[in-house]
This record gives sequence, structure tokens and C-alpha cells, in this order.
Amino acid sequence: MKSRLMFYKNIVSSCAVILFSLIIILVPIKSFGEFPISIVDQKIFKDLNGEWNLVGVVQNNAGMPLEVKIGVNITQSERQSLILTSHTFTNVIYPYVAAPFKFTISGNEFFKGFAYPIETKEVAKPLLMDLSQNYSNLATADEKALVGTIKNTGPNIIKNIAVYASVHSINGTQLDSVKSSLIPVIYPGEDVRYKILPDPAIKDGVYYYSCAGLDVNAPISTIDLGEGEYIVFNLESASMISDFRYENSSDSIIFEVKPYNPGGGPTNFKIPQIFPNQKIEVLLDGKQYEKKLVTMNGKTISIDIFIPKDKHILKISGIRNQL
Repeated sequence: MKSRLMFYKNIVSSCAVILFSLIIILVPIKSFGEFPISIVDQKIFKDLNGEWNLVGVVQNNAGMPLEVKIGVNITQSERQSLILTSHTFTNVIYPYVAAPFKFTISGNEFFKGFAYPIETKEVAKPLLMDLSQNYSNLATADEKALVGTIKNTGPNIIKNIAVYASVHSINGTQLDSVKSSLIPVIYPGEDVRYKILPDPAIKDGVYYYSCAGLDVNAPISTIDLGEGEYIVFNLESASMISDFRYENSSDSIIFEVKPYNPGGGPTNFKIPQIFPNQKIEVLLDGKQYEKKLVTMNGKTISIDIFIPKDKHILKISGIRNQL
């Protein structure tokens, strides 16, 4: 069973599961008019270390990738109140996608209500599609673990990846939010295995996982030119990016791009400037793109392009001044 970054599977109920020594508080879905998000499935439980845990999910209802900061009020033993803030388990929540979160406090502190949005920020960070997952939603063995593999399907090294997911009981109640340890590097074509364990306090009730996705903390910033050569680049685009590669025969970087915005959107691409009069050409779906804006400052070449709606193939030539 494979998916591109996220996979959902229908869960078939087969038996009853009893939860032991578990304190769970439920809260309904809440939307926030001034923020383009919803916070759902919030729960509070006490773990085996006596610490309180608040878990939930943030749903991005916007048509743009968002960075989301959430907060929760807590009361300490001396009755002092303060606000804890955190981000979701992925730094960027892509359009119409959900990401889990988790707050943990000591047993002599108390959550004063549930999490709420502090700040949302639109970001032009592309969703790189050169990673795929292979996993089962059903909890595995006595550990009730989420087990799977990640494969780098592209030509470039990808660094600092973590897997996150929401943990559910057999009736669909969210029990926990989990995130794997950081996977430092995945080489082109490599499969890396991961395993995530739920909190022991709720393990007996775990039946399946959802919202399983990838947090790429450091998106690819170099591309392999072949023969041991690499070039640094920067790409900003509120789009899905796939099949990102360098073509030696035409000295070009080529990739598929699909803007989230139905009307299309801007893409900015930067590479080092190698020569003073370096010539850059841009092809969109095989045709010369004349509306590009190319600026050079002696160190960096910046290329601004507006991508129309739907999926397109972008080809940028002159990367090593070999036109």
C-alpha cells in the first residue's frame, strides 16, 4: 500500500477494545473565524509518568500552505497562569491537510481549557513529491506501533525527515499524537524503515493511525549535476513540485509544478551566478516563457515566473552557463 506523503485506509471494526487507567477529556470541533484553520479532536490524558498531555489536530482550511502556532493556558501549583505555545508536528501544513500536535506538562500543573490559534502565516514552501510511504494504518503487534518505510523516489539527497500521525481507538476516538525521531538523510532510491510507538498509558486502546505524513524540516537545497558535482538552489512556490532533476544535455533544471491556487501563482527560483553575463532561458510546457523576471547581483540569479493553473513542466536552462 503506497501513498504520496499521505494515505488513508478504511478501518473495519472487528472487536471491542477496553481502555485501562485512562483519563480522557473530549472537546468538539472548533473553528476560528479570524484564522483559516480548525482545531479538532482535542483530548487530555495522564501518562504513566504522571504528566498531563493535550493532543489534537489542526486542519488547514486555506488554499495556501500555512505555518501555524497554537497556544494553551496552564495553571501551575502556585496558581500562576501562563501560556504555552507550540507548532504542529509539521512546520508547514499544506492546503486542506491536517497535522497533529501535543502539549505535555507536569502532574502538578493543569490545562486551563484547550488549545487555540496564536498565529497563522502563509508561506511559499513547495510540497516536494519525491518521497513516498509504504505502511499499514493498523497498529502492529503487541507494541501497537506504526511501522512503515519511506522511499526517496527522486534524484536528490533529502535530509531531516520525520513521520507524524494521529492515534485512534477502534471507534475512531483520537488517543494520542506521535512523531518519529529524525531521519538524518535519505539517498536517491533508498528505502528507510521507521517505527513509532504510542504512549504506554493509552497503548491498550490503540487500533489504527491516521493523518500519517512527513515533516521535511530541511527541504532539498542542492541538486546532483552528475560526476560528483552539486549546485545549491532555493525554490519558493505555493505549489506541488515533482520529478525535480538536472538534465546535463541541455544544462537545465526540470520539474513539474502545480499551484495550489486555482488561478495559478508565482514561483521564485534562485541559483548561484557563475559568470557575469550568464544567460538564463525558461520554457513552460516546451514553449519559450518571455514574461520571466531574471535579476543578477554578481552572486545570485533570481528568476520570477508566474505559473498558470493546473500542472505544468518548467525547464530552466543555463544553470552552469552551458547554453
